Amino acid sequence: MTLDKKHYYVTLQAGTTVAEIRDEKGSATYDFEIEATDVQVGMMRDLFNNCVHGDFMMWMHGHTLWSDMPDRDNDEYDDNLRAIYQLIYQYGTEKTKRDLEQMGLVKLLGLDREELRPF
Repeated sequence: MTLDKKHYYVTLQAGTTVAEIRDEKGSATYDFEIEATDVQVGMMRDLFNNCVHGDFMMWMHGHTLWSDMPDRDNDEYDDNLRAIYQLIYQYGTEKTKRDLEQMGLVKLLGLDREELRPF
């Protein structure tokens, strides 16, 4: 594992139920380009996994009689997704940052505010 930053290509589809971080551009499409270390990418992959688990738990609790669990699941999922976008903005290339600004996510989620960054 290296601490040198390199380019990665991030794909987010349907929230993060289908998410991918690749270190080669290849011919596949991607949503965002970031520059990060292996450790930083590992943290982002952990957040992806948390979202997948959270999505499953929302589905499970939505189909049971537990009344307050779906709200907590939604909040946890939203927090993980917000953290993912914060990392994408933090490690993003200039084009990625501009794209997030044009999407309105920088203002909506406060991605440019230093104190909100999770890491």
